[in-house]
Amino acid sequence: MNLGGHLVVATSIAVALGLGGLPLAQPITYLWPDWVLLTISYWGLAAPHRYGLGMAFIAGLFQDVSTATLLGLHALIYVFSLYLIIENHLRIRLLHLWGQTLVVFFLALFSVLLQLWVEGTTRDLGANLWSLVSAVTTGLFWSPVFLFLRSLRQRFSIA
Repeated sequence: MNLGGHLVVATSIAVALGLGGLPLAQPITYLWPDWVLLTISYWGLAAPHRYGLGMAFIAGLFQDVSTATLLGLHALIYVFSLYLIIENHLRIRLLHLWGQTLVVFFLALFSVLLQLWVEGTTRDLGANLWSLVSAVTTGLFWSPVFLFLRSLRQRFSIA
């Protein structure tokens, strides 16, 4: 693969980091999907031999810095999620887009639950329950993100 393909992947992750780090009003924050999880999940599914756990770890560290969360929390979540995707990428690829949406939903739900468990009681119960909604929106955004990134992958002949 050429340098242009790697730049497209890096740019897509940078855009996802930018979207994930936007300062939003409180009600919209709970509806905002985990763009980085969606993006690294796609690249891990599309090219697991090229974009793996190192990419997830670095993206997670950048996500931690941009959202001012506990350093390493998103890195741990993204590495574990991408590990599950890479280990099962052949099975996940056989699923219809709705089946893949369910897989991404459960990964996003795991991500939110792990964040809530680590952050503990620093947030009130209402905020904790509302943060589960972002797992649903992350799952719902899988189809458009998948189709957009697949068109980029085909256009630039990535992996």
